[in-house]
Amino acid sequence: MIRINLLPQEELPKGNSIKVPQVGAFAPMVLLLIAAVVISGAHFHQSKQITALEETIAEEEAESRRLAPEIAKIKRLNKQRKDLNDRLDVITDLDRDRYFRVHLMDELNRSLPDHMWLTRFEDIGGDSYQVEGVTFSNFLISDFLQTISNSPWFATVDLTVAEKGEIGDVQVIKFKARARAMRRAPKSAFEG
Repeated sequence: MIRINLLPQEELPKGNSIKVPQVGAFAPMVLLLIAAVVISGAHFHQSKQITALEETIAEEEAESRRLAPEIAKIKRLNKQRKDLNDRLDVITDLDRDRYFRVHLMDELNRSLPDHMWLTRFEDIGGDSYQVEGVTFSNFLISDFLQTISNSPWFATVDLTVAEKGEIGDVQVIKFKARARAMRRAPKSAFEG
């Protein structure tokens, strides 16, 4: 059957028509929803990382407290090792100088001419030594200084004082010389 409605348009009953909103009206809501999801996800992820880092820090602090006695012991042992090495260095220097001075004394003994006596051999610092002695002649002093100057253990020898003196009622010549020693004598052809 056909129906004809003669009512004016303004008075027509409104039908149940569904209007679909346009897509552009939902875009800001969708963007806000996406932004909220992204921010929530980032917050959740960061919170998880912060919690994990705090747990790691707590574990490391507990480990540090647990190892503190061992660390203190290691520091103490390192200090003791350094002190011991310093002492050993001093002993090594003394040992090296002990043989060095023995060589110097041996060289002086070999260089002494007859009728000359050394009264003093003194370390005056920096590998320099003062030698004092007595003899009967200036020629003997000259021979002694020349022999020492040619020694592989002495670099330079300088006469500082030569004066007449008396020992008892015997006339002598007292002398002082300064010598600079060399730490290592060159090896001879006969040494290995």
